Amino acid sequence: MRNAKVIEFPKAQSVRKRLQDKAQEQKAVLILSIASVLIMTVFLNQWLMQGPDSSLTSGGSRNVASFQPATFAKDVKWEHDLAKKLASDKSTLSASLAEAPTLRDELIFGYLEGKYGMKLAQGRIESLEFIDAQAGEHPMAINDKAEFLAKYSEAFGLNYAEVSLVQKTDSEQVYSLIDSSKQIIGKAYFMTDDQGRVSEIKFTQ
Repeated sequence: MRNAKVIEFPKAQSVRKRLQDKAQEQKAVLILSIASVLIMTVFLNQWLMQGPDSSLTSGGSRNVASFQPATFAKDVKWEHDLAKKLASDKSTLSASLAEAPTLRDELIFGYLEGKYGMKLAQGRIESLEFIDAQAGEHPMAINDKAEFLAKYSEAFGLNYAEVSLVQKTDSEQVYSLIDSSKQIIGKAYFMTDDQGRVSEIKFTQ
């Protein structure tokens, strides 16, 4: 009996090791699956927001795709929850992704937490609109709007070097976008609710 125990012990270790290896493999597959879903969500969001109508027409004019907040509210809530889950383990996400998210991805799914839909025009962001009301969320209060514009200037697709507040009311704040030669190349409009939370951001040139 003593010899039988000596023979069975390595087998038990081998079984335990195989179970541990299998658990590690399943964990790795789960992490990669979540990362893949996030990447697909980014591309899907941009495709849905841009739509086929945002391309140039034969007459040279541009039509912006129609925007229906209620249609995407449930999907955005799911994206929001997923973004929070992934943000809780940034080291795992970074190791799993083939390439790092862009600054625009960080803006939409990081800072804005997936609460805002994006309209694109000729490769730049034309507007960001809060679309998560149906999911029980509230617009964000962007306290330092000038810093926000400066930090994500590249993501917006506008080549400005500084910003200047030119108008402020209870429901709207307007900033001039100024390039390196001190020329105004556009404006950013922040529409706010009665609590100062940003419901929409529009960019004009």
